[in-house]
Amino acid sequence: MLAILIGTNRLGSRARIVGAQIARLYAALGEQVRPIDLGFLPAAVGSPRAYAEKPAEVLRFASLLQAVLGVVVVLPEYNGSIPGILKLFLDLLPHPSPLDGKPTCMVGVARGRFGGLRAVDDLQRHLVYRRAHLYPDTVLLSDIEKLLGSEARIEDPAAVKRLREQAEGFLRFVRKLQGSSPADPP
Repeated sequence: MLAILIGTNRLGSRARIVGAQIARLYAALGEQVRPIDLGFLPAAVGSPRAYAEKPAEVLRFASLLQAVLGVVVVLPEYNGSIPGILKLFLDLLPHPSPLDGKPTCMVGVARGRFGGLRAVDDLQRHLVYRRAHLYPDTVLLSDIEKLLGSEARIEDPAAVKRLREQAEGFLRFVRKLQGSSPADPP
């Protein structure tokens, strides 16, 4: 089972639409998925007390992350970086991190020409700090408004192909890491 982490809480986010399409893609490949949508975090995550008294939803999401075999993060780029809610969520995760040793891949979403490259770059640093195993084939979806067709899904054949190739490769990566032991390098 994989988690599809929607890295924003913005209403009407295109990342949420892309995340739903990615979930359907993995399901078509025979993989169970669990969405983790940061839009469902309560306002209490913004409280200074949240660091000491973790909101129940943060702990529930952390438990889901712990239970899955891998994580696909779909994130938009906001002001040249990751969304604030994603950074806050990462900060609130318990230690040891449920991302420690977890295969993780990323899909960047942006209205601009670079498909969330700066956000993905920032997130990679956070994930390395959390000791996640990063899958190197990131998909960057530029000009997302143009990619999303009238049916609220990506219809561009080249973009769909990139997402499918990433999914197939990520599943191989997850399985390879599952088969390795501490004595076997991944």
